[in-house]
Amino acid sequence: MKRLFKTCTFILFSVCTIFVMGSCDSNKGKVKELTEQFVVFYNDGDKASVYDIFPSIKTYENLHMEGSLDSGDDIVVEKDDSTGNYIATINEQKQQRLVFAVDSVGSIQMVDAFGVFHLDSISNELALKTGVPMKKLSDVTIAQLMNPESDFINDIKCMNNNTNLWANSGAYSWGRNSSGYYTSMNFTVTNMSSQTISGKDYFLVVSPKQVSTGAIYNSKTIDGVDLAPNEVREFNVVEPSLYRIASDRDLAYSVEVKYRTESILSFLLNYGKFNGNEYNDYMLHPYRSKVKNSGVFGVVNAEKKGVAYAYKDKSDTSTVVDTLYHGKPISLVWESEKWASIYDNDYQLIGYMQSKDIDVSNSIPSLDLAEMNLISPNGKVNVYDDSDNAPADKVVKTVSVGKALLEFQEWGNVILYERQPNGSMKKIGRVNQENIDYDEE
Repeated sequence: MKRLFKTCTFILFSVCTIFVMGSCDSNKGKVKELTEQFVVFYNDGDKASVYDIFPSIKTYENLHMEGSLDSGDDIVVEKDDSTGNYIATINEQKQQRLVFAVDSVGSIQMVDAFGVFHLDSISNELALKTGVPMKKLSDVTIAQLMNPESDFINDIKCMNNNTNLWANSGAYSWGRNSSGYYTSMNFTVTNMSSQTISGKDYFLVVSPKQVSTGAIYNSKTIDGVDLAPNEVREFNVVEPSLYRIASDRDLAYSVEVKYRTESILSFLLNYGKFNGNEYNDYMLHPYRSKVKNSGVFGVVNAEKKGVAYAYKDKSDTSTVVDTLYHGKPISLVWESEKWASIYDNDYQLIGYMQSKDIDVSNSIPSLDLAEMNLISPNGKVNVYDDSDNAPADKVVKTVSVGKALLEFQEWGNVILYERQPNGSMKKIGRVNQENIDYDEE
């Protein structure tokens, strides 16, 4: 009888324990109360109070409050054991949910939402056209994706040929006429896309500088012009005050394309062509724009050992993910002075390598090279020294016309590269605009 009593007591105690454990999560009650308050503030259009509950939402300028939420009578709060966050479901059918985090001292803070906040019309349209799964992603994730500076938007810009305006600068002259001394900066803008781009949608900013000192001079703004597909238009900016540094061959200048539309997103909508798979493609190649914009080519430098190693994490040499032989070409992005991330031909991250194991002496500043035809009436093209203090007319090599790998640099120079036997790229020098066939199909 005693054994039976003990058994019954144990079962009763266990049931009570389960009941207490299941009902002692006071955070659920607090989250539900905060959710009820949030719904009231949202429906009243009380942004200040909404921001008090969800402070970080203020940083996402492309999100806004719209319409109203359900009354909140059927709010269900669950804890996500994988993250420790609490999920408050306002309307299951509309998939409207709030996400709350609890810190170490028990403070509760709203950190995300699903189906509650809305993108501005331009961001929303671009998201739909590029296949962003709006109903599956959180509001914050969507806002981050559609930020004009995000990797996703950069990837779209890199891969969408219908938004490419190339501003190629570098040439200038100087002299004296009836008005006095002058400097003339001559450059071209090329529409690399397949459709006409209106001059009303962009303008050009010309920014001169002195090479030897790095001194920046006042920039000049030029209105855009209509450009047909593959059309090249020449521009000329005259500035008398630059005569001295120009005559000393100490002048450089950049030409930047600026968009008059509301944002780059507007420009993408006006001139981009999309297939609806851009988001999925980006998820398969999340580092593509990073490598294209910041990457360089190099080779593995391991002459003594014969091999070098790629590691799982930067600053951590405990986990090797790949072994690379000496001289192997690699694509990389510098993460610090001592570490670089390296990528395969499909822009997938391989791992991280130490700078001592990388040779970039013949590297290129960008992986985004264009293969274009060099042209010349005599069949030969001069390549000029591109170093800072070299005379502008110093020829370093003469090459034959035909296919060439060219890079269009930020400061407007067009640089010729040649592939080496080990697969790395060697910078040769600068070529003139008139030797490039922009009308090539």
